[in-house]
Amino acid sequence: MKKITIISLLGVIITTFCFSQTSYPVTAIASKDKSQTNTYKTEGGQYETQQISLSVQQCREMALENSEDMKIARYRNEQARIEKRIAQIAGLPKFSASGTYAYMNSDIDIGLPEMDLKIPIMGNEVDLSDMIPETINMGTNTDIYMIGANVQQPIYAGGRIITGNKMAEKGIEITEENKIMMRMSVIAEAEKAYWTYFSVNDKINLLRQYEALLDTLHQSVSDMVSVKMATENDLLKITSRKSNIRYQMQKAVNGMELSRMELCRIIGVDLDTKIILTDSVPKEDSQRPDYSYDLSMRPEYRMLQKQVELKELNIKNVRGDYLPTVGLMAGYSYLGKIDLGGISMRMNRPSASVILSVSVPIFNFGEGSKKIENARKARDIQLEEFNKTGKQLTIEIQHAERNLQDATLLINTAETALEQAKANLRSVRDNYEVGMGTLLDVLDAQTQWQEAYSNMIDARVQYKISEVEFLRVTGRL
Repeated sequence: MKKITIISLLGVIITTFCFSQTSYPVTAIASKDKSQTNTYKTEGGQYETQQISLSVQQCREMALENSEDMKIARYRNEQARIEKRIAQIAGLPKFSASGTYAYMNSDIDIGLPEMDLKIPIMGNEVDLSDMIPETINMGTNTDIYMIGANVQQPIYAGGRIITGNKMAEKGIEITEENKIMMRMSVIAEAEKAYWTYFSVNDKINLLRQYEALLDTLHQSVSDMVSVKMATENDLLKITSRKSNIRYQMQKAVNGMELSRMELCRIIGVDLDTKIILTDSVPKEDSQRPDYSYDLSMRPEYRMLQKQVELKELNIKNVRGDYLPTVGLMAGYSYLGKIDLGGISMRMNRPSASVILSVSVPIFNFGEGSKKIENARKARDIQLEEFNKTGKQLTIEIQHAERNLQDATLLINTAETALEQAKANLRSVRDNYEVGMGTLLDVLDAQTQWQEAYSNMIDARVQYKISEVEFLRVTGRL
């Protein structure tokens, strides 16, 4: 009679627990509110812990907004655009103005050599040598100033101005590709953290429900033991399972806290923030993955391609350093009055000047050819890096494809294992009811079902993570 009572109670409890889990997935935390704040009071004061609701799309947006890598990528793009404007200015005329002022106050004597100066006057020679002074005073006490304006216009600079503009434009393109690459990396990291946190939460929820089942069963069997309808051995078996569940629970809670803090870091909120996940993994995917790919869709591939083109332009830029240059300069200046030892000088009107400058390199001991050859070697190195990375990206894509295919097979395997665990649990319970099994057999079957269900959670979450990674490596994220 007591065995029948235990069987009936056990059947009701296990049946209720099992079929409460058939609607996958179990969302560990749910809330209708977008965000709210829970307040906790302590003896020392009042502390507030922020709580937010988070969907996958919100997780993406917050991660992109708060990512340091995205900010750095944007700054580099802005820097490249500034360098482009600087390169454009290099071909424009440059205007300058200058002004000079000086005050001179000096007493300078200039000694003259002795001279024999005789001048014929009316048939007679007149000696004027005594009239020539031994020194001449060139003392000055005057202001001097000069003002002017100049304009310089490069006409031909060996093609460096045009090449510089092309290199600057290529730099913008590279930083744009870098922004796309960083965006994909940040989204992939955010989604992986989201689904990891989801997985741990679901496992904790499953363990809590299983623990609640064991608690209920333990209380019922304990009552039966007190009235001699069950044995102490039955109670010890349940107690042992409860201890194991608590151990698993503690490990899962620690893992949940670590994954929650990692998710908080990625989306840019305080590490103490409580997160409510509003999205769950669908039971079945409506679309089959597209395994086709094109390397040119990878931003890393396009970046390296553009870097090879940049090295090609650099060869032209180096060659331009050793080509003739032509420049034009025009100036307009005015010099103020100068009083030098009683002699006064001044410009009646400003002076204009135009200068055409041509510079032709003639001989530099082979410096130019060596620098050009060095630039070619740098281009060859970059080209080999491009080819090497292309092969590595292909391997990475194929690896991600295999992981996604394996994740699909893993889901099928987990589904089959879960169905088998359900069937085994029913069979073991039926055997126990007719006296062909023990309570330990039933608890073992229940544990196997719990593990199968946990594996199902892992399989579906791993599929989502593998899918995100595959989309990233194929450039479609």
